[in-house]
Amino acid sequence: MENILIELDIDKDPYTKKLSNHKVINVTGESGSGKSYYCEKWKNNEDYIVVDTDIIFGTHEVKYDYEKELKEIFMNKYKENIKNALFNEFDNCYEMILEYFKDSDKIIVIDSAQFRNTKDISKLKGEIIVIRTSINKCYKRCIERYKQKNKIFTQEDLEKYCNKKQKMYTWYKSLNQFILRINEYEIK
Repeated sequence: MENILIELDIDKDPYTKKLSNHKVINVTGESGSGKSYYCEKWKNNEDYIVVDTDIIFGTHEVKYDYEKELKEIFMNKYKENIKNALFNEFDNCYEMILEYFKDSDKIIVIDSAQFRNTKDISKLKGEIIVIRTSINKCYKRCIERYKQKNKIFTQEDLEKYCNKKQKMYTWYKSLNQFILRINEYEIK
């Protein structure tokens, strides 16, 4: 059997699994794995709505009304704890996103590194896609992205960011546990 897990130095094709017949595509992977790039193919297609949890739960600029409305919903619910909502209550956040789009006839694409925090796999709908870029490549991409976004930074700023991102060498293990759980999950 093929090793389905994310590795330190070996890039692999995305891992996919159908979980239900719902019109939902869940895309996950480590920071810097290429999730957003992978989702680009759906962003300008009117049959899809792409929900990036970095935008909804972070400080990124909102571009669409649904992003603004979802951000507002989650800020009202979680207030100052909005950043921790995906870590602590991913299942509820996921269900709230699906509920928001329940009357849409479009395919909902949810781009989030936080699927690893799913407690109840049966709550996930549609298809799951795990981008399995090697962790060393993810780390390097994150550092390069930081340098590109922050044209002016001190060595201390860069070191602080690098130290934060080095935690992905631990975090990816929980993503691998998620892959194993998904892989064992039987569609009911």
